Amino acid sequence: MKMASEISAPESDAGGANAPERIRRRLEQEIESGALAPGVALDEKQIAERFGVSRTPVREALLMLTTQKLVAVVPRSGMYVYRPDAAELISLLELLGELEAVAARLAAQRMNAEQRMALARLHEDMGRLASAQDKPAYEAANLALHRAVQQGCGNPSVREEIDAVRRRLASFRRHVFEQPGRLRSSHGEHEPLVLALVAGDAENAARAMREHIIGKGKAYADLVLANT
Repeated sequence: MKMASEISAPESDAGGANAPERIRRRLEQEIESGALAPGVALDEKQIAERFGVSRTPVREALLMLTTQKLVAVVPRSGMYVYRPDAAELISLLELLGELEAVAARLAAQRMNAEQRMALARLHEDMGRLASAQDKPAYEAANLALHRAVQQGCGNPSVREEIDAVRRRLASFRRHVFEQPGRLRSSHGEHEPLVLALVAGDAENAARAMREHIIGKGKAYADLVLANT
């Protein structure tokens, strides 16, 4: 089984009073990116050697990650990158859909004209990326679109909750765009969302976002089946 210590060469910049937070941030990034996959064992000693610190800050960092539900403690076994079962994965996707729907509803009411125009231009650019099957560029643009909606909602608390759920789903959701035809279907799902946001139609914006996140069932189910 791959261990956390195998992700990169030893890192000596994590010493000092901020070591637990530095280690937590690095491991969090690796969990989000998929470099540390769900179910990977996290060995305190090996992580400590990697970062050039004692086991105490590593233990503190891992405990912080457990409160974020990114790391799980298995009695008499150890610590592992958290891997939700199918039921929990579905519940997290449902929660994300509701949270992003709230953001879309608020954004439709609060975005200024410049923000709405920028969103429309981004959506148009994404259509070209989808047609060209440019997956890396589309993924980056897709994140930018969702970030624009979250910024436009004007509610930091909603953004924080969305970020927390997205972190827990990151290693699973990144597989969505690997499904054949998903770029074009994703862009098609954005169409009613962007139109509603530009028009200031709060309820239709929320509905379109909710349906997009859930993926109208298929991408949603495929995601769960491919990763359980």
